[in-house]
Amino acid sequence: MNNSSRFVKLSGIVLAVSTLAACGGGGMAEDDSPEGQAFEYRHSVMHVLAYKMGQIGGMAREEIPLDEAVFGKAVHDLAASAGMVTEGFMPEGIPAGSRSLPDIWTNWSDFEQKAKDLEDAADGLVAAVERGGFTEAKGLVQGTAQTCGGCHRAYRERTE
Repeated sequence: MNNSSRFVKLSGIVLAVSTLAACGGGGMAEDDSPEGQAFEYRHSVMHVLAYKMGQIGGMAREEIPLDEAVFGKAVHDLAASAGMVTEGFMPEGIPAGSRSLPDIWTNWSDFEQKAKDLEDAADGLVAAVERGGFTEAKGLVQGTAQTCGGCHRAYRERTE
């Protein structure tokens, strides 16, 4: 799947999640500022990433039944959304409800590298799925999940 197709596919998912949030389904306060719009966007992208990683990880850990088609779609969706992460952190600003730390903007090149690590890991999952399905990709799932944690540990406020 090319990047243009990925973008169109994921744009629909992000729009749906954002629409739910705007209709009261997401619990986010309305903020029409550039910072608020960026937060709403990244919040939606992160929800998509978490949902897809949950499907992928759940199947890899045998916590949910394996469905090769669902696994493959989730891997492709994860890869498409991984490439959308950094644009949700523009412009600089942390509105109410965000758990982003200011270090994102003071260490921007490191943040971008961590986002690129996620994108590369997700692309690796796609390549593995296309080569040999779930069996080929399963061993890459944990490493992909660790790229999420690598960024969250450094740049997301912890909750108790």
